[in-house]
Amino acid sequence: MTFPEGRYGRRREPRRRRPAVTAALTVGVVLAGLFAAWRLSEVYGQNEVSERLRGFDDSVPGQVTVEFEVYKPAGEGATCAVRSRDLAGAEIGYAEVEIPADDATHVVMSYPLAVEGVPNTGEVLRCWQTD
Repeated sequence: MTFPEGRYGRRREPRRRRPAVTAALTVGVVLAGLFAAWRLSEVYGQNEVSERLRGFDDSVPGQVTVEFEVYKPAGEGATCAVRSRDLAGAEIGYAEVEIPADDATHVVMSYPLAVEGVPNTGEVLRCWQTD
C-alpha cells in the first residue's frame, strides 16, 4: 500500500544508530556499579567481631539477663549493643557492653540489663571492634 505524496507529511529517514555512544554509556554504568559495590563492601563489609545470642532470663522483675557469645581478634576489645523489648515491640532497655581487650578470641558474656516494663525479649543487636 502506498500513501499519496504529501498527504501525511514527509516520511522521516531511519535514525542513524550510534553503537559507540551506547557502548560507552553501558561501560560507564557498569564501572559506576562496580565502584559502588566495592565502596559499600569497604564500609559495611565483613566485620572481624561477631556475636551469637545464647539466651535471656527475665525471671527477675525490672531486669533481663542477656547471655551471649562474642568472637573477636585476640588482643582486641569490642562493644556490644544489647536491648530488651516488651510484648508490643517497644524498646524498654538498652546498653552498650564493653568486652575487654585480652588474648581470648571467644568470650561468653552474661549481662544484667535494667528494663522499664515487662520484658518479652533480650537481644544482642550487634558488636563492633573498639580501638
